Amino acid sequence: DSSIPMANRLSLAHWLVDPANPLVARVTVNRWWADLFGRGIVETIEDFGIKGQPPTHPELLDYLALDFVRGGWSMKRTLRSIVMSSTYRQDSRVNDELHREDDQNIWLARGPSFRLDAESIRDNALAISGLLDLRAFGPPIRPFQPSGLWTKVGGQSYPYEMSSGGQRHRRGIYVVIKRSAAYPSFVNFDLSARLECTVKRSRTNTPLQALTLLNDPVYVEAAKAMATQAARDASRPLDAKLVHWFERTLARVPRAEELSVLRQLHQQQTLAAREDLPRSRKLLADPIADSDLDPAEFSAWYSVATTLLNLHETITKP
Repeated sequence: DSSIPMANRLSLAHWLVDPANPLVARVTVNRWWADLFGRGIVETIEDFGIKGQPPTHPELLDYLALDFVRGGWSMKRTLRSIVMSSTYRQDSRVNDELHREDDQNIWLARGPSFRLDAESIRDNALAISGLLDLRAFGPPIRPFQPSGLWTKVGGQSYPYEMSSGGQRHRRGIYVVIKRSAAYPSFVNFDLSARLECTVKRSRTNTPLQALTLLNDPVYVEAAKAMATQAARDASRPLDAKLVHWFERTLARVPRAEELSVLRQLHQQQTLAAREDLPRSRKLLADPIADSDLDPAEFSAWYSVATTLLNLHETITKP
């Protein structure tokens, strides 16, 4: 509106949140919808212009935007409204008919299911293992990464010192980002380059992601922490511990056949570890692990923990 003066940034701020301006509220609630459902009501969440896609549910978008403004611009209130809705709380399982008619779930006939973002995958693994450090604020953290990534070809070498102790287990939002050399673990899970503003990330499914979950030090540490706790717990039988860690990882009780597979895996890995005790002792030689544990028992639980952390369901929003 040309009648509104734009003398300074405060005037711009007042214009942005003016109830008569529908754009900001619509863009905001659409991005939150995309975070929760994997797809926005307007699919092109980065473009509400004439080149963007029209909303699939325009009345829903208008309702959420208006309710957001009338609710005092409360993010918590709006998110609560969405996640408590019957639409969001639907079963995410898809049958042949739903997949044939609406494979992208545009019409919301089922609940959302999609792979987590890079930061959430890391934080989820650390939370499952009990390693996640929830301390807020402060300087960025530097988790493990291969040496030399911050060295320019034929140019200056920048020092990279890994954060010590629990600092490196803080949430992914605190991981330092160098635009020309982003954290490799996040890049493998589609972290966008910081060379330009990117609103929407892609979601791929590659073998490199499986290798990251198997070998990246963050996930190795998480699996070892889980194995240490499980091997140290002598108060419960094997099946009870398997159920506990399955439920802690996937937030549901394992089916009988799933429990049987994990039981067989533990038994096979225990036998294999006893046949190769030097390897088991080497695996146990880690500050996170408990050196007083039975190496074979620890090795078997490490295999179980690694399996649980690498399940498709573990890194997928149900």
